[in-house]
Amino acid sequence: MIPFKAMILAAGLGTRLRPLTLGRPKVLMPVQNRPLLHWLLDYLRGAGAEAVILNAHHLNEVLASYLASHDLGIPVQVRVERALLGTGGAIRNVVDFWDDRPFVVMNGDILSAIDLQGVIRGHLQNQAVATLVLTDEPRFNQVQVGADGRIVRFKDGPPDASLAFTGIQVVSPEVLDVIPSQGASSIIQSYERLIAVGRRVMAHVARGEYWRELGEVPRYLAVHQEFSRFGNSPIPGLQAGPGAIVHPSARMGKRVLLAGTVCIGADCEVAEGATVEESVLWDRVQVGPGCLVRNSVIGDGVELRESVRDAVVVAERHMNE
Repeated sequence: MIPFKAMILAAGLGTRLRPLTLGRPKVLMPVQNRPLLHWLLDYLRGAGAEAVILNAHHLNEVLASYLASHDLGIPVQVRVERALLGTGGAIRNVVDFWDDRPFVVMNGDILSAIDLQGVIRGHLQNQAVATLVLTDEPRFNQVQVGADGRIVRFKDGPPDASLAFTGIQVVSPEVLDVIPSQGASSIIQSYERLIAVGRRVMAHVARGEYWRELGEVPRYLAVHQEFSRFGNSPIPGLQAGPGAIVHPSARMGKRVLLAGTVCIGADCEVAEGATVEESVLWDRVQVGPGCLVRNSVIGDGVELRESVRDAVVVAERHMNE
């Protein structure tokens, strides 16, 4: 196994996930009652990562406090950005973390079972300056790849010849010299400059390997729902198949009905006669007697006294922040 260091891009404002991200940074959103960050770290550690660094901006104090108080199973640092630096600036801002080996950078709002060791081996064999993991996802397809596996352009390619960037990339240290040393920048712009002078920015096309982007509420909920339909889990540790996932500290009243895909978090209370269907409840949620929660995501500390359908509900204190 080829060892490496890795970075999780976690500084974004999470605007597409609002209002859920008003109280939690998106890497701490629970997936089956466990923060997404843990699934990302499991993935990187299992693939050979020796150490991980996260950038942070939005709710950086919350993230830093979480990291300091939890055993994550791998050395993890956090680097706060007082002003957002973009993907390129974020990578350049942690230049002291990298060494002389290729490193991995990945977005903080994805779940993946893509073979990272295979990506790294291909990167080295191709003598690439960067290798981007691509997949066929029509909603995001923009990257055009040549017959030799090199990336040709990042936008405006023919729809039938374009693929989507998964947010997973292997980067050689020489790329750091191309990223502007000050201010915000996009790593894609640096890759475009490298392509223009003939450097190898390669594509690794993942076919048939699990990858999902959770950057919007409907996709976040859909990921929970699709796992109930799997016979086997593509992500080690995530529960596949039907059945509710209820935290041991949650309290269920009499005649409570849990239907379809349901995740109920820590210290939740679902009162007598309530129904929770195809929904995710974060921590400390209270569902009142006889209430129905259907196809919804309920944030930390919410007290529901009436039924909700197709809704995203967060505590009023977060809405006012």
